[in-house]
Amino acid sequence: MDLVTIIACVVAFISTISFLMLWFLTVYRELWSRIDTVNSAEDQLAACRKNHMLSSGSSDEQAAKSILARSLDIYNQSVTLYNQTLNRPWNRIPGFLMGFRQIK
Repeated sequence: MDLVTIIACVVAFISTISFLMLWFLTVYRELWSRIDTVNSAEDQLAACRKNHMLSSGSSDEQAAKSILARSLDIYNQSVTLYNQTLNRPWNRIPGFLMGFRQIK
């Protein structure tokens, strides 16, 4: 092999590795952001459930119930957005290899 071929192969190898690293890093950031949103919504939902239980039988029960319903909607929407992001064709393979799974 001559020097030009070796240099071309090295440049192609470096370019390919750089592309793959950038792809995986971008998918990781996007999915981690969605997971963080889901975790935050889950914490909020737990706090609303606790508040609803504590206000059971009081005058604030109806308000607590509506807040709980909104919190549940927010949680379900965040899970749906995460699953949609994970199932995009360009996110599916890197997401699977990095350990991201669907949330039921």
